[in-house]
Amino acid sequence: MFVRQNHKPRKQRSFPAGPRQTKRMGMSVKCMIFCEGDILLLQKKDREGLSPWEFPGGGLEFGEDLHDAALREVREETELTVELLDVAGLWSYARNKLQFLTGVIFIAKTTDRNVILSDEHTDFAWVKPSELHTYRLQDSLRQALDRIKTSNERGQELRQYFVETYK
Repeated sequence: MFVRQNHKPRKQRSFPAGPRQTKRMGMSVKCMIFCEGDILLLQKKDREGLSPWEFPGGGLEFGEDLHDAALREVREETELTVELLDVAGLWSYARNKLQFLTGVIFIAKTTDRNVILSDEHTDFAWVKPSELHTYRLQDSLRQALDRIKTSNERGQELRQYFVETYK
């Protein structure tokens, strides 16, 4: 029989009673898809019954980059093929005390208006940008659009300078 020398008994670990609540941070992508001057909105099927409107998009899978996630999410939710053109802006949203999302809104274009919805949404609409305010947009999307409107002009100039001179 083997006996360990100088063996100290292990301390018992205690765990809190009830389910463990951990804070979670997620990464998401959205696509502002243009077709002939209109933007695609999807009406979300949600548990609260509020059915807000949003851009196509969703969460990243482990190891997936933003670009690939955006194309995949658009395809899954609408069956559209799009071309990503640029980044419109960044957003973040606290769902509750334990869930925080941050993400990117891409600008995309398509020539196909034939949307086939996934079971995540109940309806879709192609709307003029000036009509967006008439739709009950998802809170995180409305906040992101407000930030895009107030984007920094000098930042845009420096971005363009970088793009033109980085070769």
